[in-house]
Amino acid sequence: MTDTASTPISRRVVLYELMSIDGFADDPGEGEWLRDTGAGLGDFLAETIATQDAVLLGRRTYEKWAPYWPTADVQPFADFINATRKYVFTSSPLEPEWSESVPVAEPAAAFVSDLTREQGGDIGIHGSLSLARDLLAARLVDDLRLVVAPSIAGHGKRLFGDDSGLQAFDLVDSERSGGCLLLHYRRRG
Repeated sequence: MTDTASTPISRRVVLYELMSIDGFADDPGEGEWLRDTGAGLGDFLAETIATQDAVLLGRRTYEKWAPYWPTADVQPFADFINATRKYVFTSSPLEPEWSESVPVAEPAAAFVSDLTREQGGDIGIHGSLSLARDLLAARLVDDLRLVVAPSIAGHGKRLFGDDSGLQAFDLVDSERSGGCLLLHYRRRG
C-alpha cells in the first residue's frame, strides 16, 4: 500500500507554441508564416489540452484573447480556454473581464513552482512568449509541444532566447500535418 500523503505532486508545465522554421513565434493572425497546417493540427492541439486544467498567460496575450475567445467557436480551443482557470501575470486589474481569469502579481517562476506542487492536471502555456521564455530560463517547462510551420518568418519574437542555457529534452513523438511538423519533447530527467 502506497502512502499518498508522502508522494510528491508534480504537475507538468506544457508549452504549446506555433513557430516558423527560423524560430519566430507569433499570433497566427498577425504572421503570414503560419500556413499549410493540415488536418492533424487540431488533433495535436486537442491532445495537448486534454490533460490541462490551468493555463498561464502574459498580460499582452490576455488583452488580445479576452475580447475574442468568449464568443469564438474555434474548437477544440474555444471551449477549453473559456472554461479553464487562467493565471494572468500582471500588476494591474484585468480588463476586459474573462471567466476563470485570476491576476497574479508575484514573480512567475515562484508562482509556477508552487503551482506544480498542488493537486491537478497539467499546466499549459499558450502564446505568451515573454512568459514562456522566462519559464524556460527558470527550467520550469517540462514538455514542449511545437508546431513548426514551413516558412521562414525573418522577423518577430523568437521563442528561444540566449538566456536559457543548455537544456536537454527527449523527443516523445513527431508527426506531419500538411507542411507542418508537430513535435512533442519532454525534459530529460
